[in-house]
Amino acid sequence: MPSAPTSITQVPDNPFTNPKPPLWNLTFVTFIVINFCIFFGFDMLLPTLSLYLDARGCSKEEIGLIFASFAASSVVSRLMTTRLSRWLGATRVLRCGLAICLVGSLMFFLIPHRFFYALARILHGAGVGLTSTLMVSMAAQVIPPQRLGEGLGYLGLGATVALAIGPLVGIDLYDDFGYKAMFTSVAGCSLLAGLISLRLPFIRLSSDLAPDPPGLKSFVETRALGPSSLIFIMGASSCAVSAYLAIYCQELGLGNAAVFFVVSTIGTLSARTTTGRIYDRYGPMAVIPPGAVVFSMSVLVLVLFPSKVPMTVAAIFYGLGFGSIFPAVQALTLSSVPSTRRTAASAVFFICFDLGIGLGTLFLGLLAGHFATYRVVYVASPILMVFLILTFFALYGRKKPKPLCPGHGRGGS
Repeated sequence: MPSAPTSITQVPDNPFTNPKPPLWNLTFVTFIVINFCIFFGFDMLLPTLSLYLDARGCSKEEIGLIFASFAASSVVSRLMTTRLSRWLGATRVLRCGLAICLVGSLMFFLIPHRFFYALARILHGAGVGLTSTLMVSMAAQVIPPQRLGEGLGYLGLGATVALAIGPLVGIDLYDDFGYKAMFTSVAGCSLLAGLISLRLPFIRLSSDLAPDPPGLKSFVETRALGPSSLIFIMGASSCAVSAYLAIYCQELGLGNAAVFFVVSTIGTLSARTTTGRIYDRYGPMAVIPPGAVVFSMSVLVLVLFPSKVPMTVAAIFYGLGFGSIFPAVQALTLSSVPSTRRTAASAVFFICFDLGIGLGTLFLGLLAGHFATYRVVYVASPILMVFLILTFFALYGRKKPKPLCPGHGRGGS
């Protein structure tokens, strides 16, 4: 490790001078590994935390509040990311976020009390909010702008693999070794990510060099709201699978839904390694509407052919659709603002996604309760995707979006 951190700065140039600049380097690979560690720890808690809280005597209402506290703290931390990065530097804030995740993970079993469960979840939410928001803007700073879609697709590979194996590992640890082993492993992921982050050079974001805009715009990048509305709809639609598939499979007598998520990873990995290049070459029009169609097809299969073999096919299409849309909208969001506002735009993107999942889960749950079946959830989800396509064409249908916003060259604004 060098005695003094190397600073990555942005040198003004023409972003289209080199048609195929290099993407892969040690810094970019480090981001992918850190991203995996963050989400692997997070995904281990998805199926197990409610089991742990229930075993510790928490009521359903308390469990709901504890889960909600994570989302609330995540939103607040995302809104503060730009200012914290400007004050402390992006690399330091990233390491602080990983340290907060570590403390939050350890608190679950070091201080077994209802109040501290909520506090632990608040800390964990704040840490994940900071790190996931910064990870995108820091990676975008070192990804060649001509390959932004491709680079963000690869960046998400860590999170995709984590989602495939994290819940299974969490359940196995909880069942075979107990909750202490599980929480220690979650904390270990944060510790490992923190140690790996020590290898990162000092990265000064373009947003750190620009003054804050006045008023509310210093927290919310309004230019990112248009493209981020697409990921809001995507979150609301995808929660039909992420939140209700296990209950739906139980309702139909189809057994464990874990196979669906594992198989969907194949489609997601395929999409993330291919559609980014399509986005960079042909623009979002070639990726987002087709991805929405493929995603809708996968959900309709769950309604029309509710059996194991069609569900396996649907899982691949689900992964292809989600893996195409998510990084494409992410790249579109970052490209809609000058590089000096990328961190704020990234925060808006993730907040809209989180809100989409939260409100979508609530809406679809009420819908399922009203019709007394979860099948209606999988009818509503494709309808939401139609709304996503219509919103996309309303925003970008008249003219092809520019791949880069002015000031998106590596030199900033």
